[in-house]
Amino acid sequence: MGDIQISIEKLRSLVYSNGADMFGVADLESVSEFVINQGGENLSQYPRAISIGIRLSDAIVDRHTPDEAPRDSHYWFHVYNVVTPALDLLAQRVQRELQAKGNKALPIPGSMPYDRQKLRGVFSHKLAAHLAGLGWIGKSCLLVTPEFGPRVRFVTVLTDAPLTPDAIMNKKCGKCEVCITACPVKAFKNVEFKPADPVEVRFDTKGCEEYRRTHACGLCVASCPIGKHK
Repeated sequence: MGDIQISIEKLRSLVYSNGADMFGVADLESVSEFVINQGGENLSQYPRAISIGIRLSDAIVDRHTPDEAPRDSHYWFHVYNVVTPALDLLAQRVQRELQAKGNKALPIPGSMPYDRQKLRGVFSHKLAAHLAGLGWIGKSCLLVTPEFGPRVRFVTVLTDAPLTPDAIMNKKCGKCEVCITACPVKAFKNVEFKPADPVEVRFDTKGCEEYRRTHACGLCVASCPIGKHK
C-alpha cells in the first residue's frame, strides 16, 4: 500500500475531465471469495475497485436495429470500437496516477480477456459499479443507473489504495418487465438480483450468447424505461 495519500476527488476530476460520466469506489472485501473464484488468487491483493462509466449515445441506442449482423451495426461499433477503448484509456490514466503514488493498481479491460467456455470475464465490471454505489443490477443482469439506466459502459481499476468506498445503492426494478418482454430469446427469468444466487437463476447466458453471434442485439439496453431518451 502506498505511503502517499491519494485524493478521490483528484481521481474523479481526472476521469471526468477526460470524458467519463460516472465514478465510484467499491469495497471488495465482502465479495473477495467471489472475486477470487472468478479471476484467480492474484486478485486478492486488491481490496478496492474504482468503477468508471461512460454514457452511451442516446441517438445511437434509440436507432439501433437488433437484426443487423454485429459487423454491420452502428450500435456495436459505438460500444466496442469507440466507448470501450475510451474506457480502457481512462483506466490506464487512473492506474498510472495510483502507481505514481506507490499504490498497486490493476486495470481490468472493458471487454477482454473473456472466457468463451464459461462466458464471463476475469472480473465483473457490473459488480464493481454496483458496490461503488452507481446503480443496481437489474432483472436484465445489466447495471441500471438512476441517471442513464443501463445506457452506460463500465471499466474497473483494482487497487490497494486506502480509498473510502461509496455507499451501495439498494434499489430494485420492482414490477417492471420491459426488458423481459423485449428479449427475443427470453433469456431473462424475471428474478431480482441476489448476491448469493448464481447468474443462471436470473439469466440464460448461453441463449443470449448464441443469439448475439449473428444479431447485434441490445434490446435490454434500448428498452429499459430508466434513462430512456425522451
